[in-house]
Amino acid sequence: LDSGDYERLLDKALARFDWHARARDVASRRLAGEAVGLGLGFFVEKSGLGPSDGVRMSVDATGAVELVTGAASVGQGVETALAQIAADALGVDYRRVRVIRGRTDRIEFGSGAHASRVTVMSGSATHLAGRALRDLALDVAATLMQTPKEALAITDGVVRRADAPDGPTLPLGEVARALAPGMPLSRGRATPGLSTEGWFHSDHMAYPYGVHLAQVSLDRCTGKVAVERYLVAYDVGRAVNPMLVEGQIAGGFAQGLGGALYEEFRYDERGQPLSTTLADYLIPTMAEMPPLDILLTEDAPSPLNPLGVKGAGEGGTNAVGAAIASAVDDALGGRGLVTRLPITPREVLRMNGEIEA
Repeated sequence: LDSGDYERLLDKALARFDWHARARDVASRRLAGEAVGLGLGFFVEKSGLGPSDGVRMSVDATGAVELVTGAASVGQGVETALAQIAADALGVDYRRVRVIRGRTDRIEFGSGAHASRVTVMSGSATHLAGRALRDLALDVAATLMQTPKEALAITDGVVRRADAPDGPTLPLGEVARALAPGMPLSRGRATPGLSTEGWFHSDHMAYPYGVHLAQVSLDRCTGKVAVERYLVAYDVGRAVNPMLVEGQIAGGFAQGLGGALYEEFRYDERGQPLSTTLADYLIPTMAEMPPLDILLTEDAPSPLNPLGVKGAGEGGTNAVGAAIASAVDDALGGRGLVTRLPITPREVLRMNGEIEA
C-alpha cells in the first residue's frame, strides 16, 4: 500500500454520520417495534494501473494550449480534469486548454479508461508535460526579455518577473511565435514550436480507501428495505476537481445499491435465464436513491506520482453491499442471517421467519 490514515478516516466518518446519536435513535425505535439497523463497510481499493502513459502538449501563436491524450472519456470528466492539471502546471487559465482524445492519428499510444487509472497515469503525464513546457517557455522568454530565467514566472498565460508583477510582460503566444519554423530560436531543436511530450511510468498502483455507513429500516409485512441515510467517506489522496469526484461516487453508489438490493441474474431449473428484460432484472431509479452524504478527504496523498492523486472510479460502489447487508442484519437482530446479495423482499421475509425457506 502506498499511503493511508485509515483510523483517521473512520473517526471522521463516524463523526459526520453522527453514529452514536443514530445508534441511540435506532435503539429507541426498536423498543417501539420498528426493524431498523446500522451498518458499516471499510475498503481499500486499487487504482492507477500502469505501466505507462503519455501526452503531447503545445501552445500556438494565440496562446491557446492543446493537449493530446490517448485516454478515453466514458463520462468521468477527463477533459476537465486534464485541462485543470495542464493549466496548473503551465500557468494558464484552464479554459485556454483544449483536450484532444480518441484521435489515433494524433497520438499512437493510449490505454483507454479502466482500473481508475486516468487521473493517476494520464494526469501525471500531463503534469510532467506541463512543467516541461513551462521550463521551455521560460528558457525562451529569458532570452527574449533579457532576464534571468530564475526571475521569471508564468501567470494567466503571461511571462513576467516574479518580483515585479507590474513590469514588462510577454504572452505565451509570443514565445510560441519565437519558436516557429524558420525563427532563429527554433534552430537546433529537434522540432520547432512551443511543444513537448510528457510520459509517466509506474510499477506500483495507488490505493485509495473509504468507509460506507448505512441506516436502513425493514417493512415486516412486505420485506422492503428502505435506506434511510447513507454516507460515503473517501480519501482520494488529492482531488483535482472535487465536484467530479463526488459525481463519480454518487453514480457508483447507485450501481452498488442495485447490486445490494435489486439486481439479480436468475435461472429456472433447466438453466434458462429469467432476468431477460428490465421488468425482470430490476435496477434502481431516482425514486430508490436515498439521501447520500459524501465526505471527501485528502489526508494521505500518494507518494508514487507527482500529483499525489489516487483513483476515484470505484469508491462509490465497493462497500455498498457490505454496509447495507450489515445494516439489514443489524435490523434483524445481528444474527448473521445475510449471506448473499441482493437482499430482496422475499429474502428479508424468509430471514425474518415470515415465510418458509
